[in-house]
Amino acid sequence: MGVGSLSKDIRKLILVFLMVFAIFTCLVVVSEVINHRQILNTYPEKMHIAVPDVVTVTMPSQEAFDFQKSKVTTWLIRLFLSFVVPAFFLFSKLSASIRNWATRKAKRWILIILLYFIMYSIIETLIYLPLDMYTGFVRMHQYGLSNQTFSQWFIEMIKSFIVNSIIMSAIVWVPFLIIKKSPKRWWLYLALVSIPYMFFMSYIQPIVIDPMFNQYKQIEDSELSTKIEGLLNKTSIDNCQVYQVDKSKETNQMNAYMTGVFNTKRIVLWDTTINYLTVDEVLGVVAHEVGHYLMGHIWKSIVIGGLGSIFILYLVYRMSTWALRKSKGRFGFNKLSDIAAFPLIMLIINIMLFATAPISNAYSRSIELEADRFELELTQNNFATGTGTVKLHQQSLTMPEPGLIYLIWTYDHPTFKSRVDFANEYKPWENKQPLRYQRFMKEITR
Repeated sequence: MGVGSLSKDIRKLILVFLMVFAIFTCLVVVSEVINHRQILNTYPEKMHIAVPDVVTVTMPSQEAFDFQKSKVTTWLIRLFLSFVVPAFFLFSKLSASIRNWATRKAKRWILIILLYFIMYSIIETLIYLPLDMYTGFVRMHQYGLSNQTFSQWFIEMIKSFIVNSIIMSAIVWVPFLIIKKSPKRWWLYLALVSIPYMFFMSYIQPIVIDPMFNQYKQIEDSELSTKIEGLLNKTSIDNCQVYQVDKSKETNQMNAYMTGVFNTKRIVLWDTTINYLTVDEVLGVVAHEVGHYLMGHIWKSIVIGGLGSIFILYLVYRMSTWALRKSKGRFGFNKLSDIAAFPLIMLIINIMLFATAPISNAYSRSIELEADRFELELTQNNFATGTGTVKLHQQSLTMPEPGLIYLIWTYDHPTFKSRVDFANEYKPWENKQPLRYQRFMKEITR
């Protein structure tokens, strides 16, 4: 089915989308050019040491500038593909053809859905493979950020595909069952079901899924382990394990994260973080992750995400109903409960995720700032926080500040320049002011 066979309203919508995306792309490029010039004009070439205990963010390397350009370009390409790929499945009637193939191969409804989803996933993965190979392997080696051989990278990609396919195959039939049973209220029921599902996945992620890809073990450095235990004892956190993971076999980048809920909660430090940062800097990283857990950021994000999905899925319901009415069966299906409608649902969900990304990212940046504040109040070591932040970001060739549009649509953390500035400035204890998060801490003495 060609675009010309679609209704006039859908053709207009496609034209409007292409125009909006072209304008958006131009705005991204312009904002990056402006930001590039601003950095060249404002950032010092070398570290100033005139002010004691103050961390200065210096001019990024040429590699960092080039890496940023590449990241923005591939982000725009991936963003465009997130709309074009499901649209291709729809307009070409490939989705309906896969459904028909699955119907011939299986009789049971659930098996038809599983066969369809597996075939859809394989085709989609092959479409994205060149881009994934460039961003995940070629570019990472080009900028010295990867330690993987091609065979290691490819095996990890296949493993990830298999794990994701198994997980999705176990649940992909649920939304279609809900849509089938409740064509007008499915959006509400599905959003509510998503909350316990996300809790369940958060629970099993660190103990079932993550160990399939990496080795997790207790902190090997006994001195660091003792100091981390002492740091945790200064807070009200209970039964929180700290692990290190062997990411150095894959990358030179650094990271850490809090994962799990209930009795699977844990802090995970990449071994690169332990190797490249000082003990005080690592303690700051740990304190940041402790802050996330004590302030309930994991469960709050799950609940807020679930409630937000009510709004998003309602709009998906309204837009998909309109698209079905206007298409008049030209996509090869007439009901949203038909598995062939999967790319239509994904297309509209991707549009909604794009539209709401500034909101979700703004919320994420706000809770990251809270965790930064908690880190400083717990450690009261601003200099280590500042230097650790610089090392972590510069090692990954991260720009101190990106262009405004790229920041709004992709940054779920504050810029590293703003985080260093905050580390330099936030010292309420020096003026005997109360700590905002004192309730999470035992007596802090210095």
